[in-house]
Amino acid sequence: MKKIPLVLFIALASSMAALANDHIPAAVQQRFVQLYPEIEAPFWEERHDGIVAIFQDEEGLKKAFFQEDGQWMETRIRMSREQLPSGVNKFMMENYREAEISFCGKVYTESGAWYRIESELPDRIVLKTLTEGGVLIEESSIFFSLGNEPAPVLKAAPMELLPRKQIQMIKGK
Repeated sequence: MKKIPLVLFIALASSMAALANDHIPAAVQQRFVQLYPEIEAPFWEERHDGIVAIFQDEEGLKKAFFQEDGQWMETRIRMSREQLPSGVNKFMMENYREAEISFCGKVYTESGAWYRIESELPDRIVLKTLTEGGVLIEESSIFFSLGNEPAPVLKAAPMELLPRKQIQMIKGK
């Protein structure tokens, strides 16, 4: 008797996943299967900036981002600080020891892979992109909107926002 509700739940969950997949463009589904043929039933989210497939594989929980035409943008995997390469951890300890980290993980794109660290401040989210060795590639900010004004987006960090060691490295080039 207990098996009937479990079977009913599995059937309902499968039909809901199939229904959700009906709303995902075929080009996106096809590209996902090309990239991740071993994943059978990802969870799909439609967002304002694209379509996201959420799934689990041997590395952990991943999010693959696609445009509506099927173009793959990136795949992210959340990692704990202990899982990050030693170079990334060293950079964080030297430059952001007191920061409130809201996300750290690896980002895969067509041009390669890097590590992303997100920290939250009262007025913005700071995004740091690093190499495996802990070299800062880019730092940008997403400012929170105040009232009806749109929030400004900082695409590249001004020199005064970079850590002192990074400024010395840039000036030394």
